[in-house]
Amino acid sequence: MPTPRWPNPHFDEGVLVWKDEYSGRFQPPPSGYGAQFDFQWKLALEDAEYFNHPGASLDDVYIDDRIYELTGRHPKGKAFHDPSAGTRVLDRPLEEGLIRGKCCIDIGCGMGRWTKAMMKLGARSVLSVDISESALKSVTSFNRNARQVDITEIPNQCPDLVGQFDLSMFWGVAMCTHDPLKAFMSAASTVKPGGSLYVMVYAPEGEHNTKLVNLQRSHFARLDTVSERLAYVDHVAQRGWDPSYPLRENLKNLVRRSLGRPNPGKIGVLDMLEPFYNWVIPLDVLYGWMEQAGFRRTQFLNEFEKKKCAYHMLGTKRSVEARPLPAAPVYARQ
Repeated sequence: MPTPRWPNPHFDEGVLVWKDEYSGRFQPPPSGYGAQFDFQWKLALEDAEYFNHPGASLDDVYIDDRIYELTGRHPKGKAFHDPSAGTRVLDRPLEEGLIRGKCCIDIGCGMGRWTKAMMKLGARSVLSVDISESALKSVTSFNRNARQVDITEIPNQCPDLVGQFDLSMFWGVAMCTHDPLKAFMSAASTVKPGGSLYVMVYAPEGEHNTKLVNLQRSHFARLDTVSERLAYVDHVAQRGWDPSYPLRENLKNLVRRSLGRPNPGKIGVLDMLEPFYNWVIPLDVLYGWMEQAGFRRTQFLNEFEKKKCAYHMLGTKRSVEARPLPAAPVYARQ
């Protein structure tokens, strides 16, 4: 008998675009974040077919690609080792001085690719935090400085982390929580005065705000067994004909296959399908978060990318709290 399914705002209400007025309305996924994200990272640890992909691999050639993506400088002086992942250098690359010799934190570190990239860039220290035991098993194989943390509750669970880091990396996490605003503020709390926060979230103009992706995610959520779910991941990754898809999407997949276009990696497909929440965040909302969290300077890092699947943004926190201007004197009218 199928397992009863919890209501989901994306599938049941058609609500994909986050608004801050939703904050406090939704709850964590029924299985909890630990179980949800542990599924994909445990699979990546155990199955090379999921791990050996640019989106998850910790091999040096892929870490060099991540450094090139961030900074515009390839450690080996080359182009991307694997351009099939759709990777591009940021329009406004990060200055390496933001990382080199600095105390950094990787919030929602997953397998640890950004942790490893920051370590290779010469960070003085990197703290890797995640709620998934499998993610921490992966990252502690090369960085013992790791902690199991609910990233939405850092100020409450880990007050010792508040205001401690020169750079906080918050890549691809906020939109997969029940309250992206709360998650962002939690991550932003770790940045010290004068420090920076790098955040990536899905953009409304990208694939995550399409009927097709929502249809695929809804179908995946109704499957009861691991074997059924993995078979569906393979089906989506192979871009096979699917009668539930709009005809236009099936025709586009036919063209992709006829042109020999590479299929998306299975870990990327699983990462898209598995999270209970999969919000897209409008740009003005993201700017609002930065201002609310006290970041005085904000840079839109991929502003000129033609088709944005995600927004990349860097905020620099005020060095000191801004003081209000003195009130203007009031003169009695003669």
